[in-house]
Amino acid sequence: MPELKIHYRTIGTLARDSSGVARNAILIGHGTGSIEPLFEQAARSTTDKTRAAADVTRNPHNQTLNVVVQWGLLGVAILYALWFAHWRLFRGDDLAGWIGLMVVIQNIIGSLFNSHLFDFTEGWIYVFGVGIAGGMVMRARRGSGAQRDLRRLATA
Repeated sequence: MPELKIHYRTIGTLARDSSGVARNAILIGHGTGSIEPLFEQAARSTTDKTRAAADVTRNPHNQTLNVVVQWGLLGVAILYALWFAHWRLFRGDDLAGWIGLMVVIQNIIGSLFNSHLFDFTEGWIYVFGVGIAGGMVMRARRGSGAQRDLRRLATA
């Protein structure tokens, strides 16, 4: 089977190791699913082979670190834009807005200690929480304008 070669784009000087593999894939990252192989490679290169090999994981327990290794700065910009867009959606005083805002804040704070968007249960909680609360907020905003128009027509 031929070896798969991935090309990287980086800002600054491209650093390669002795085998020619790029070590600073900053802009694009190392690719989806690259966390475990990179951790395994780091574990093999350490002096304490038994301890490091036991610590290989697929989850670095930080959402930003997970995204930057796999997708680079571009992925981090998209992740933060997602959180910012959801935060802006839930500004307001209604209950659905507060619930949605709590889901977003919990995800941002929790992502400092785990990769919530990439974990199955936590990821779906975020999707359903933002989706349901976001739908309710958008319907309430759209409905408030329509109700105002109906009242104005009824009084005319």
